[in-house]
Amino acid sequence: MTEDRVNDDKLPMSDSDPLNTENAAVEEEQERAVSAMDNRQEKLNCLHGFLSLRRMFYLVGYSVGRYPHAYLVVALLISINSLGMYNMVLKDRIRDGYTPTNAPSRYETDVLREFYNIAGDPAMTIMILMPKNGTTMHAKENLDEAEKLSKFFLNEFNGTRDGRVLRFSELCEPYCQINKVFELYKSAYDDQYKLFTGEQRLSKSTNLSYPLATMNGFDIHLERSLFGVELNPKSEDNTTDLALDLPPHRVITNMKHVEVIVFIFRGDRDSAEKEKDLSKWELDAYEWSLNEYKSDIVDVQIVGTDVLDNEMMKDGRRLTPFFAAGFGFEITFVSLCVILTAVYHNCLDQGKLLISLGAVLCPILAITSTYGIVSIIGLRVNSFMLVMPFLVMGIGVDSCFLMIHSWQKERRAQESGTGNRLGMVYESVGPSITITSLTDFLSFAIGALAPTPETRLFCIASSIALALTYILQLVLFGPILAVATKYEHKTTSTNNSKWRKWVLNVSEYRRGFNKMSFQLKACWKRCINIYCKILSHKVFAVFVMLGTACYWYFAIYGLMTMKTRLDAVKILPKDSPLQRPNLVLTNLVWANYHPVTILVNTPLDLENRHQMTRYWNMVDEFERMHNCKGRASTLLWLRDYVKFFYYGEPFDLFAFLGLSTPDVHEEIDPYEANITTAKLPEFLKSPFFKHWDSFIHYHYEGDVIKLDRFMMNVAYDNTSSWDTRIQLMTDWRKVAHNYSDLNITVWEPNGMFVDQMLSLGRTATQTGIWTLVCMAVVCAIFIPNPCSIITATFSIASITTGVMGFLSLWSFDLDPVVMAAVLMSIGLSVDFIAHVAYHFQLAHRKEIRNGKIKKIPLKGSTERLEHTLGAVAWPMIQAGVSTICCILPLLFRASYSPSVFVAAIFLVVTFGMLHGLLILPTFLAALPESVTTANCYRVFLSSSSERSCRYVPRRDSTNSIEMQKMERKDPLLN
Repeated sequence: MTEDRVNDDKLPMSDSDPLNTENAAVEEEQERAVSAMDNRQEKLNCLHGFLSLRRMFYLVGYSVGRYPHAYLVVALLISINSLGMYNMVLKDRIRDGYTPTNAPSRYETDVLREFYNIAGDPAMTIMILMPKNGTTMHAKENLDEAEKLSKFFLNEFNGTRDGRVLRFSELCEPYCQINKVFELYKSAYDDQYKLFTGEQRLSKSTNLSYPLATMNGFDIHLERSLFGVELNPKSEDNTTDLALDLPPHRVITNMKHVEVIVFIFRGDRDSAEKEKDLSKWELDAYEWSLNEYKSDIVDVQIVGTDVLDNEMMKDGRRLTPFFAAGFGFEITFVSLCVILTAVYHNCLDQGKLLISLGAVLCPILAITSTYGIVSIIGLRVNSFMLVMPFLVMGIGVDSCFLMIHSWQKERRAQESGTGNRLGMVYESVGPSITITSLTDFLSFAIGALAPTPETRLFCIASSIALALTYILQLVLFGPILAVATKYEHKTTSTNNSKWRKWVLNVSEYRRGFNKMSFQLKACWKRCINIYCKILSHKVFAVFVMLGTACYWYFAIYGLMTMKTRLDAVKILPKDSPLQRPNLVLTNLVWANYHPVTILVNTPLDLENRHQMTRYWNMVDEFERMHNCKGRASTLLWLRDYVKFFYYGEPFDLFAFLGLSTPDVHEEIDPYEANITTAKLPEFLKSPFFKHWDSFIHYHYEGDVIKLDRFMMNVAYDNTSSWDTRIQLMTDWRKVAHNYSDLNITVWEPNGMFVDQMLSLGRTATQTGIWTLVCMAVVCAIFIPNPCSIITATFSIASITTGVMGFLSLWSFDLDPVVMAAVLMSIGLSVDFIAHVAYHFQLAHRKEIRNGKIKKIPLKGSTERLEHTLGAVAWPMIQAGVSTICCILPLLFRASYSPSVFVAAIFLVVTFGMLHGLLILPTFLAALPESVTTANCYRVFLSSSSERSCRYVPRRDSTNSIEMQKMERKDPLLN
């Protein structure tokens, strides 16, 4: 009975059984539902395949492989822009080019222009005279030479521009009498010298004492022309101890030694033509002082903003041979890498030399096209932009290495045609090089929005060059790979290779060559496998995290201690003739006399006691400020007007003739002075006070004079340090703000440099943050894994922090050059991070099997690490070394800007490779697999995570239609 039951169980069930019929219908309905769902999923997968980023790059690569010559024509059309370089204008703007457009100093300069009723900035050429042979500048023969030079440059020296003669006396209005103080002093000096040498009594109406001399009751501020002054020693009764055997210049003055006399030649740039004339005159005067002026007693040095700009451009042009050397090193290294990689893949042929040239040609054409485009749109080229080629060469070759590596790996795809092979290459590396190129472009595009004009020009040029580099990699280097494939067809085959016969000559060597290539591949894969297992080990991850923490400590410490400082000594080339006058200006001129111009823009009523009290309180605050030289050094017309209003002219004819004793007037308290503007015209017509006319603006209302605005100067000393100048400028602006009812504006020639330093930290921080945000957005578009996006962003921030911190530890201060290096470090660091982040989140890899593309799932973090490092490690190392090779010649250029870029690029490459090959892979391997494989795009493509339509389905998706098809077709996956 049991056997019968067993047999019954083995018998088929009757179709007439109602229960069986009902179950069959249900199963058939379920199968139809599943089939319909599978069809919809398959269609969705197919649609997503065509719309996906990788598919798009495959189609682009396929068309490049099919029609390479058409894309080469496009590359040629892009490269034609290089012809615009013929109109390239090389010019720097040191004075205001690195100052933000919204800086307070720009408003202060506009107020000064309005006061003088000028359209442009004043052009100021400074002539520095120093004695030779240990003499003093206030000796008679040196003063004679100084007077001669002053008159010569004002009236006789001729510059030339476009065949026209340029004479400063025709360009100097309204500042032609700016050196009048020296002329008055020299006239009085000659009179006293004549009396002394004639053994006559010195005039009592003339007192040639420093810093305030008097001549017939008229005050002369010598501190505006004489610097480095050492006074005669004083006796116990506080009088100057003069011996009869002293030289004349020590007897007729109270000065023992004068180190420097300064003349200023100033004119208004009120038109473009006049600006060019003043610039050309300054440069001609500078060349004359270097090459033509010869004197045994006086040394002449000329400095000005145009001279400084010209020296910076000369230094930039000196980089040309270094760039040529860097180009030579790079193309040699690239060629060597391509050949060695070809040997590794056993596919060496003549086309590899073409590939080497194409890899370097892309950034070269991008650089020249950028200069052409910049020139065509009317922008000038500054010294920063002359360093840009080194940056573009370093970044540009990186993507080419990835394309070469992928192209040689996919050589088996050649069986299905060049189009398919280039499609595979573009699909493999296209998204990652797009991420890096786009983030590089955005990092400089954001920098181009910075309010600093010179940095903006550098960033505009760099962003254009990087965009062109990316485009040329697709439309020039890709077609070159396609053309090189034809050489591979002709010369590289498995059994019959003419090149191999010529090189190896015998089959035994050929077999040995192939065996060596196979052994190299096996060795490399074994090393990658062991390295990835080490990275995946938890204990090793702990050590890496501890080392990273130490790195962050030093990086953050250096960043927090970085100082903001702009020093012309650093920026100027070490062999520049301007180094000496710059030191003189810093250590002598500014140390002794540093004036600030204070403009009172509100109409001042001299009879309004409250307003006058506010005004005198404001003056008192400026004169009580630290480093102030005191009221004796203040140029304030109102103090002289108070004396004139009460006592009239200071000149007494009888006292001058020695017939009477000069009157000594009681000092008048300005707070209590009851004055009006009634005597103002008479005051300004006086020969003793007419120089104040340029300080005052007034108008008539009937018979009453109304003051519109006026200015004053307060002098300070011991301001050689930029920290002191920054603090003074901050304090001046605070005082001006406290007296806003008087509408006070302060202006100082170095104000724009001060604002540069005050804004650099904020600008660098804002630019860095915005760049990181944009980089994260770009990664989010191209990388569907949130973890990869976050870790890539933190890695780039870590590299940038390390570069800035270690630059500070290497004694680099934050200045415009370092600011540009920050932008560059963000751009370069992306190349080392994005490729790793992108490849690690992929769930499969592709191979060519029997002429068909197969998708192989990646299982586990170690396997995905192997795939990631196998794809990017060698190209990353090649890119890093090639970048170092490109900048290596700059080590022999003793200049500040190149040294900053060399240090920054070295740090970026070092920290970038450290993060890309060690820190980031270790961190990603330590994370749960569910985090590193999560796909944020699933919610847009499917309601079920198990049916997600990624670039490929998840390997753990048992219901995945495409995976089931792959398993059925490919027994290797089973």
